Amino acid sequence: MEDKVPVLKNAISVSELNATIHACMDAPIFQGLEVFGEISGYKLSGPHAYFTLKDQNAQISCVRFYASRDYMPKDGESVILCGRLDYYVKGGRLTLQVSSITPVGKGLLFLQFEKLKEQLTKEGIFDEAHKVPIPKYPKSVLVVTSKTGAVIRDIVTTIRKKNPVINIVVRDVRVQGEGAGKEIANVLARVDKLGYDVIIIARGGGSLEDLAPFYDETLVRAVYKMETPVISAVGHETDFSLCDFVADVRAATPTAAGELVGYDYYDNVKRVKELSARLGGLVLKQVERKSMRVNLAVQKLGHKAKSFYGDRVNKVQTLVTRISTLVKEKFVRADFRLEKAMTNLDNLSPLKTLKRGYFALTVDDKSVTAVKDLKVGDTIKAKGADGTLTATVTSVTSEEK
Repeated sequence: MEDKVPVLKNAISVSELNATIHACMDAPIFQGLEVFGEISGYKLSGPHAYFTLKDQNAQISCVRFYASRDYMPKDGESVILCGRLDYYVKGGRLTLQVSSITPVGKGLLFLQFEKLKEQLTKEGIFDEAHKVPIPKYPKSVLVVTSKTGAVIRDIVTTIRKKNPVINIVVRDVRVQGEGAGKEIANVLARVDKLGYDVIIIARGGGSLEDLAPFYDETLVRAVYKMETPVISAVGHETDFSLCDFVADVRAATPTAAGELVGYDYYDNVKRVKELSARLGGLVLKQVERKSMRVNLAVQKLGHKAKSFYGDRVNKVQTLVTRISTLVKEKFVRADFRLEKAMTNLDNLSPLKTLKRGYFALTVDDKSVTAVKDLKVGDTIKAKGADGTLTATVTSVTSEEK
């Protein structure tokens, strides 16, 4: 026997109840609602987005049909939803159908930064073509950060572990709060021409509001204009600021920036010594090989020179001998002619004549060659072979022809 279900006179079915509730949702009060809360569980399913909006005391399911993928709110993000209530009759679920999402606080700030990023991207501010490489072996590094934070200690400690020679200069600036971005931009403009090899802009992690100075348009444009290479080391590894995009290099953390510029000095010294030793050995071997080649060349040249000049020496000696013989012959002939001439001269000498009985007459030291040169009374000197006599002319007889 089947149990009979009691039916109350005023009872309605679940379907009727849910239909009634659904009909109530069409009331103007549930249309065009603006609801403030935090996002939870935002996810996409096809073109639609499903999530929960909640506060400290309550929550409501939400759906956004054909949701935009340009902006996807994160869990905990404060927003204002614009939409209307809808009641799903079959499932008995109340849902807020969302037509728009407006970020509040951090979310609004994020949207502002995204809009600025889009604008600067169109201008080409973030293009890789504008970036310059970081020097492999910097001599002087400028760190733009707050001296009171742990960031500068991390950077200096990291560099000094590997490199004791890099000159590290710190420029103290505010890295948080209103106007901090413009302050950093002014510092960059002043130090750009001071000869630093690289500049590190650094600060630790924080909320989006804390990192807001590094999204400042003035700072971004200042970094873009820098001629000195710039490393951006802002926040944690997951944080990306506009300063990161415009800098020549982005370091995930300040410590990573220190690793980037702090080349291993000790390793380089070791390598230089090793290379110097190798180079010295190679040079020595080259010198030995070259010396051996030079010695062989000298020996070869010596043999050739000896052969070459030996033939010529023999020729020269032969010529010298011939010349010497000719000279001797000429001297012999000259001696013969001289001797003959002397003999002839001797034969013609007046002394020879005197020896034959002739006298040489002089008057007043003048030779007398004819009788007509004398007169009576002249004193004459007659020089013979064995002496000289003096006489007076008493008479002169000239024989005329």
